[in-house]
Amino acid sequence: MNPKVSLLLLLLTGSIVNRSTDASTLVVRGANLFDSETKAMRPDQTIVVLGERIATVGETRQVKIPKGSTILDGRGKYIIPGLIDAHAHVMTVLYWAQMTGDETLPYYLANGVTAIRNTGDGIAVQKLIRQYALEHPQVSPRLFMCSPLIDRDPPIHRDIGWPVTRPDQVPAFVADMAMWGVTTLKIYAGCSPDVARKVIEEGHRHGLVVTGHLSSYRVEDALADGIDCIEHIESISGFLLTDPHDRHSLDISGDTARRLIQRIVERKVFIDPTLSVFWGTLFFVDVPEVVQHPDNARMPKRLLEFWAKDRETRVNNYSSGPLSVRKATFQKYKDLVGMLHRAGVRLLVGTDAPEPQVPPGYSLHHEMQLLVESGVPPADVLAAATLNNARVLKQEANLGSIQVGKLADMVILDANPVADIQNSRRIHKVIKGGVPLEPVSILRAAPSN
Repeated sequence: MNPKVSLLLLLLTGSIVNRSTDASTLVVRGANLFDSETKAMRPDQTIVVLGERIATVGETRQVKIPKGSTILDGRGKYIIPGLIDAHAHVMTVLYWAQMTGDETLPYYLANGVTAIRNTGDGIAVQKLIRQYALEHPQVSPRLFMCSPLIDRDPPIHRDIGWPVTRPDQVPAFVADMAMWGVTTLKIYAGCSPDVARKVIEEGHRHGLVVTGHLSSYRVEDALADGIDCIEHIESISGFLLTDPHDRHSLDISGDTARRLIQRIVERKVFIDPTLSVFWGTLFFVDVPEVVQHPDNARMPKRLLEFWAKDRETRVNNYSSGPLSVRKATFQKYKDLVGMLHRAGVRLLVGTDAPEPQVPPGYSLHHEMQLLVESGVPPADVLAAATLNNARVLKQEANLGSIQVGKLADMVILDANPVADIQNSRRIHKVIKGGVPLEPVSILRAAPSN
């Protein structure tokens, strides 16, 4: 892929849009604009971009267009902030598939995902892939780094886990992570409560966001200790079981669930459900319509081969048992997400890509659809996928909404996603850092093999 990049970028910049004399000024004129702050669609809006940032947003009749601007006709179109995947891994599964990490980046950007929040990989490989993304911005989303998974010894995942077994080991570890430029510390399933508590304390001292995939560390304790975010709906549902050894014994109707949800609201903790991974990788890995979903077929050959091998060898109790029981439990997961939303919990939109049957880029649109099926209105889902996801990265000053001063990361759609969330897939153009890009041109950077 790399030897072709210079030619590819030349093709991209030369073919995507005909620029006039001032190549640094872009105008999108007359579009319907989704306001992620108010969750309203504002008609007939014009956006002026100077360089990589938004300079003006307003009603078309009131906006003065600078002379020599490149103008995109937004009439009949819908423009939303760039989407953010709040739970992705840039290397883990790709390493197992004998890939180098850069191959999947175009799939994100072509799908309007202009930024991804890594949730656990080795630091060195994250830095390498982030550098690649910085050098090739027109085929890559923005990447935000995370610590390795903070875990027991030996770690559950030895390739991306980091054993931290005593609280006195935490300050040096967190200081190193801050020095390396991570935005997130991730507590993993085997991390002990005393270590997790110290991670939260030290992480906050360094201004980092602390998230958790919880198991050994109970969710009630994590909330009391000040955790910022919880990954996966099962980090909550796992503590609402009538039989702790049976995930299908989930009870979301009792007082325990209501009290826990209220506590999450009070602590203002973000919840990242990642329904996609339970749908694609876990509960329904043996279901043909899941395995053969059209989004999966678009992935590189090596990734598809690994996914197939994973399906053959995966042994877990998610996909065991009658399909009807698994469907009922997955519906409870979605019902729990709906309860969280109605209570006022701040939801994120993340996927766990590229886990098997969770294709990078495409899966974010599927995750949004699953959230709508859970009872979250499309406008709230869009706000979560943009502004909430920016907030958990502490990037709301730069990303998450179409406002003056923010980075010009936007997606122009052919149909209204507030009317039907599946219209988020109907991408006309992606704008990243003020540069308009055609999805088909971005995908030319993605390998087929």
